[in-house]
Amino acid sequence: MATINVKLFAGLQGLVGSPSVDVLVPDGATVGQLRAQMIEDYPVLEAFMGTLVCAVGEEMVDVEHVIAAGEQVELIPPISGG
Repeated sequence: MATINVKLFAGLQGLVGSPSVDVLVPDGATVGQLRAQMIEDYPVLEAFMGTLVCAVGEEMVDVEHVIAAGEQVELIPPISGG
């Protein structure tokens, strides 16, 4: 198992009550597996998870990206504006 630090942005921090959380996932987990575990750990995020952008090392990644030990994942809500 691996502990992945997930940094939360904008309103996500208020929903979870912290700017970042540690999530326990199996070794070699994908971003998709991490997202599923976060919904289990923090059910309040379920309604938002489908619209969140995931980044690792400041680069956007898709749900198939395998998270390496020590990487920090960032969950970012969509940006609105005009």
